[in-house]
Amino acid sequence: MRIATLSRYAVRAAFDIAYHGGDQSTPIKEISKRQKISMRYLEQILNKLLKAGLLKSERGPHGGYMLSRPASKITVLDIINAAQGPIVPVACLDEKRRTCEVFPDCVTRHVWKTTQSMLVEYFASVTIADLCTLAHEQGLSRELGQEFVYEI
Repeated sequence: MRIATLSRYAVRAAFDIAYHGGDQSTPIKEISKRQKISMRYLEQILNKLLKAGLLKSERGPHGGYMLSRPASKITVLDIINAAQGPIVPVACLDEKRRTCEVFPDCVTRHVWKTTQSMLVEYFASVTIADLCTLAHEQGLSRELGQEFVYEI
């Protein structure tokens, strides 16, 4: 089973916003540069997170994106669900696309259901704040609020 690139990039973008932005808006251009995600694709990703209520945006010269709630309250599961939908490792677990011919009598379905439960539980236990702590422990430098001061 693979987590879609869309979800992986969404987690990286949310982490970047929390880690490098702090309480300030983070411009999309900076996120794109640090995370090596094209701006066009990143816009699509951030729009999904905005619609899910995980981000807020500000317009203008000091505009950008920020988390809509504390990083400790946003989980990796929240981001994956917003980006690609529920985690469904096999089609027979998807209520909308169930195509299995042996569904009612399938013994292996238990394995897939348990796998799904373990993934959901784990992703729900990891927050963006946890990722920020890990980055700090690994010594990743932060680029907090680079504001420009003009003097005449």
